[in-house]
Amino acid sequence: MKRNGIVLSWILAAAGAALLAWGCAGPSASGPQAVKVAVTDRGFEPRDINVQEGRPVTLLVTRKTDATCAKELVIADAGVRQELPLGREVAITFTPEKRGTLHYACPMGMVSGTLHVQ
Repeated sequence: MKRNGIVLSWILAAAGAALLAWGCAGPSASGPQAVKVAVTDRGFEPRDINVQEGRPVTLLVTRKTDATCAKELVIADAGVRQELPLGREVAITFTPEKRGTLHYACPMGMVSGTLHVQ
């Protein structure tokens, strides 16, 4: 009985390690990078976002206030312009093609943030 328990423990440990390795190098390593962004009275939160070059990025943006001009999100260098209805999460997906800095803002440029593409 004791031997069966040890063998079972080794099998479970190996299976757990395999699942962990798959989770680290599987779909999340090549799939979309999802980042939650809120529009509040203080602007876009978070204001600075790090993303990887060549991997799709999905910004999940929720406008939580009507007290700013950030009723749309514009990323001019990525060709993105998306309305942000109050209280609804909007998914904005694009792929940053080169390293550097992408600025995102309201259409007037008064409320803004930065995407650091690495």
